Amino acid sequence: MVALPNVPTLGLCSILSSLAFFGVFLCLWGGRRDETYFLHWAGGSLSYALAIFCFNHLTPSPLQTGLLYGVLSASTLAVLTGVRRFDGRPPFRPWMLLPILVAGLGYILPAFTLGPDDAACRIGGTFGSLLTMAVAGSSLALGRASRPSPGRRIAGAALLAYIPGFVAAMVAEAVGGAGVNMAALIPLLSDQLLLAVLNLGLITMPGERAQAELREAARRDFLTGAWNRAGLAALAPRLLRPGTAVIVLDVDHFKAINDGHGHAAGDRVLTALAACVQTVIPEPDASLVRLGGDEFVLLVADRSPAEARWIADEIRQIAGRGNGLPAWTISLGIAAVEPGETDFSAAIERADRSLYRAKAEGRDRAA
Repeated sequence: MVALPNVPTLGLCSILSSLAFFGVFLCLWGGRRDETYFLHWAGGSLSYALAIFCFNHLTPSPLQTGLLYGVLSASTLAVLTGVRRFDGRPPFRPWMLLPILVAGLGYILPAFTLGPDDAACRIGGTFGSLLTMAVAGSSLALGRASRPSPGRRIAGAALLAYIPGFVAAMVAEAVGGAGVNMAALIPLLSDQLLLAVLNLGLITMPGERAQAELREAARRDFLTGAWNRAGLAALAPRLLRPGTAVIVLDVDHFKAINDGHGHAAGDRVLTALAACVQTVIPEPDASLVRLGGDEFVLLVADRSPAEARWIADEIRQIAGRGNGLPAWTISLGIAAVEPGETDFSAAIERADRSLYRAKAEGRDRAA
């Protein structure tokens, strides 16, 4: 018969691992003081280590034991509060107190009614931990995020992977006869695999975000914030389909603005043009691409020709108004992606022909 692992030894392993990650998160925060989500994760690691230490080396009263179960749940929720801070959202919400209360009262109430040695106490406290893992894990692995990343999904999956162990521990406690505190043994066994996976997933998240920001910066025009030609290629999987409106626009007599008022004024006009487009139809409903010089193309999915014309006219009407710049107007050409097209070039060419027709008809108009 296989001997069961020693609970104090497993606890020591979990403590040492948690303290190691506490140190890692603290050092990362020390180098980037504005990234306070590291403090949430560091605090979670430290509180988990302290709770396990108290379980293993002290003889707490039923009330204190219930508080320790609450601390275990709070240490897990620190993962979620840190991720919310990472996303720029308020880290704490009042509903987060619920799993902490369930964990604490889940132990305390049976302890005072049935006695602290009854299995129902450990089952109640374990259920609170299970609830916390489910809430935090599903929020990370399944929740909607502004920047979903593998690290976030990995951390969420690690939290959810604890749940079968908690269920098994509750069943083992209910059946009884093992002679071992299964409510401690099985979760601590899970720690040996999942604790490192969880924390490594969290550690990768800032790096993934930095890489995503660099990729996006490489696809953006530095002056106007519009997409560049590399960004146009990246937009194809989302926007290259029949019905996407393609609106080419440029500034009328732009060379005269540069020659008469300087290139700095011309740059401000281009920036103002991008801002006008964002005012009428901001991202992600539309994507503005700077093709070069003063020529832009606006891509808007699932718009009829009449809707595309309305958008073009709205942009044209607010262009050049009340911005303290030299007088300027724009001309626009409208087309659409047609079935079977594998890139935007043909649609842009058709829109470009419409643009030149608008210029030939007197400029400051859409065609």
